[in-house]
Amino acid sequence: MEEKVYDEEKELDRYVLEYYPNLMTPLESLGQKAVFAEKKAQSSNSPNMAKKLCEKWGSQNNPDVVAALSCGSDVFLSKVRNRILKENEKEVFLNRCHKCNKLVKTPMAKMCLWGGYSWKI
Repeated sequence: MEEKVYDEEKELDRYVLEYYPNLMTPLESLGQKAVFAEKKAQSSNSPNMAKKLCEKWGSQNNPDVVAALSCGSDVFLSKVRNRILKENEKEVFLNRCHKCNKLVKTPMAKMCLWGGYSWKI
């Protein structure tokens, strides 16, 4: 089994966007849904399903979302994450391993999946 490499930027994006979606603007939320729908459509084995996903959740129908995603989906998601962290310092809890300081899976986790360290808060 291949060992997963820790990427701080990707982990921050995943963590903040997954656990703090309530801090996104309506446009950011639509943009995130479009990114996820388009990724899911790309991995779909059914062209019909891919088309339906893009029609319902994709960015094509909303010029504001198209503009927001014009820099690329990864850049868009990182910008959203950075804005959330900057504007909501007190609301966002970045749960980090007490030993290696890597971001753990969830805000309530008490075990680091990266190094296996476990703690009680």
